[in-house]
Amino acid sequence: MMRSPTSSLVVVLMLTSTVSAFAQVNAAPSRKGPVPPPGQPDLSDVNWILNGGGPTVFSAWTLTPDGKRRMDAYDFKTDDPAYSCTAASWTRAWLNPNALVHITQGPDFVRLQHEFMDIDRRIPLSNPRDPNPKRLRIPRHPQLGASAAWYEGNVLTIDTIDVAAGYMETIAERAGMPQSARMHTVERVHREGDRLVIETTYVDPVNYQSPFVSTIRYLKNDWDLMEYGCIPEEAAITSPR
Repeated sequence: MMRSPTSSLVVVLMLTSTVSAFAQVNAAPSRKGPVPPPGQPDLSDVNWILNGGGPTVFSAWTLTPDGKRRMDAYDFKTDDPAYSCTAASWTRAWLNPNALVHITQGPDFVRLQHEFMDIDRRIPLSNPRDPNPKRLRIPRHPQLGASAAWYEGNVLTIDTIDVAAGYMETIAERAGMPQSARMHTVERVHREGDRLVIETTYVDPVNYQSPFVSTIRYLKNDWDLMEYGCIPEEAAITSPR
């Protein structure tokens, strides 16, 4: 039996198509960002998402009398700044579900693009021993304060002060955790394989009797960032409880 040229061509095309599709499915994903400068940990090759990264853990924290009064007075319908399309704190930004974060690293800056509220955080790198480092403020987000950044080995450290008083947490069981203008946070960001770990230390003597720590874990993700596009007139918030 003779094989027709047409049949052979069809088989070849099908095999070629199958091999091509297999290669696309199994190909290693391309980098999401440029290779960081020498000496910096690689946090830029993928995007990151909260979902699937692991449990979020807060150490024990104790409110001062003023802090308790503020937390007891919290009303999500009026006190959550998400109504005006702003973030309550960096912790609130990190804890938003289903929103990606992309990190770009340069010789004199680190840039964290949060899908949540389209926050673009391009922080100048400083010397940790500098008593007055360069700091970044995010326009229209006074609760996020002024941040400086540097590396300590494989850890990206972000130091934030001068935040606007308000509430650092507005979701889940921690809704209503207050922050004063004296809140000082230090985020320590490092990579553990496919996970990004954000360990934040909080110092706010107005609202809390002693410092405490949160640990938030992100999982690598190949999705691309999308515009959040929050519009204050259309913002809707449901009860966190």
